[in-house]
Amino acid sequence: MPTPVREAALAEIFARLVAQLAGVVVERARLDDVDLKSATLPLAVLVGGDQIDSDDRQEPGQTHYRLPFAVVAYARGADGLAVEQALNDLHARMVAALVPWVPATIGLGEVAERGADVALYSSSESAKPAGSVAARFEILAIAPTGSPYL
Repeated sequence: MPTPVREAALAEIFARLVAQLAGVVVERARLDDVDLKSATLPLAVLVGGDQIDSDDRQEPGQTHYRLPFAVVAYARGADGLAVEQALNDLHARMVAALVPWVPATIGLGEVAERGADVALYSSSESAKPAGSVAARFEILAIAPTGSPYL
């Protein structure tokens, strides 16, 4: 049974993150906000992008889908410096896991990095010093025009 391009991409990305981010809890399709006071950290949450860009002019009979997504990772530390260092490490590990990689599913292309945002949280948001890094990416998927499945 064919899989929609977005689902195929997110499933491959999730599996890659689980395999590559040893010692990090990895989640997908999380509906609730992360409660930093009780969550098991480090935590990385795969967030599917809210838009799908399609272009059927790149090659005859094929549609190129650019699928944005983000990985938001959370960490704690003894102090602000330790949190910042943990977030820098998580960001580097996420980029290293995704950017040089091409998924095994035929039709999915390479992942491109699109930037990141880092935030340190105040003590009112977390019982211990904590923060997050939201790394933005994009993956290319190519499917036959009129059939957005892989």
